[in-house]
Amino acid sequence: MRILIILILSIISGACYRLGGAAKKGNSLDFARNTKTRDAGCPLVLLAVVWALWGFQGHNWWVYVITFGLSWSTLTTYWDFVYGYDNYYVHGLMCGLAALPLCLIIPPWIIVLRIAICTFGMGIWSERVNDDVIEEVGRGVLFIL
Repeated sequence: MRILIILILSIISGACYRLGGAAKKGNSLDFARNTKTRDAGCPLVLLAVVWALWGFQGHNWWVYVITFGLSWSTLTTYWDFVYGYDNYYVHGLMCGLAALPLCLIIPPWIIVLRIAICTFGMGIWSERVNDDVIEEVGRGVLFIL
């Protein structure tokens, strides 16, 4: 059941990530084709995974708020202002590190694994995939995995 939850929420995150990078097409999905869909949607899905697998810990509400804010901020840049090009390895690293506060709620080894998956997964994926849609969906999926 846990694997199914992770897979479904990973796909939803992939859709949010892609919609956040998609151009408006003049149809009913234009309301979702906005960077805020990625910036807010993916962190909310991440928190949904945490809540589904480890439950909601109300006394640690601030951990969720900090994780959401850090995740939002990492999803807004590909670090081109530092490197002069979109650095998906650093983007992935920062996405992974954004979940660091969750170490107070979930086992720390999961956060370390997440950092590695986001860093190398997003970097390698973005180097190898040439289709923008597949590339963005994949990074959104990796944000959860």
